[in-house]
Amino acid sequence: MPRLRELHGELNRTATGGVDDPRGAREVMPPLVELGRSGVALPDAGLPPADLGTVLAARRSSYRYGASPLPLTDLAALLRGALGVQRTVRLPDGGSRALGVAPSAGGLPSLAPYVVARGPGDLRAGVHRVDLRAGEPTLVPVRLGDPTPFLARALDQPELAERAGAVVVLVARLDTTLPRYPARHYRTLHVDAGVALGHLYLAATALGLPGVAVMGYDDTAFDALLDLPEDRFTAVLFALGSPAEA
Repeated sequence: MPRLRELHGELNRTATGGVDDPRGAREVMPPLVELGRSGVALPDAGLPPADLGTVLAARRSSYRYGASPLPLTDLAALLRGALGVQRTVRLPDGGSRALGVAPSAGGLPSLAPYVVARGPGDLRAGVHRVDLRAGEPTLVPVRLGDPTPFLARALDQPELAERAGAVVVLVARLDTTLPRYPARHYRTLHVDAGVALGHLYLAATALGLPGVAVMGYDDTAFDALLDLPEDRFTAVLFALGSPAEA
């Protein structure tokens, strides 16, 4: 694990030469909430019926977002439809495993989604961990407060900090994958994240929500924002919002 973290850090040095938090993003992070704080249940919202060919043809990356807040029902439909549980299978040892809509190597829960919400709206501004595998899918608060100043410093495209209503963050998990696979599985985690990202694009398109994948960000700052342990790291971001007015 330590060697993989060292490799990951070397591969993801910032453009300023790897200086720790060169833009001061961590200076403006919202505060952490106390442990055990109750979360927000995700509404039981599903994706609207849509023809796959139509959705594929309509899929676009968009930097234009509307001024109205992103409804929680739309966010719930996006997360459930793209990253939620598809089915539960029985294991040879008699146990069971929930398999996600987005496939992953070995069916393992290799990704942990988070939502960075700017507010105002149904969801309070801050950082929320998404628990989709619980009996009742929930958004668990990690930090509460306006994340816009942080996003403006941590993103290579700071204009997104003011435009996007929310950012879905896909976090890669070494703790659930390395006990089963060798260190080369580090690469597969990025493949899993890419598959999940594709699902987010398609679900957003079906919902009529503009979104765009973001890879230009300060890795160490986002890991700190999400309060990640050493065995997890930020893999990719997906900025989205309400539809832009015509």
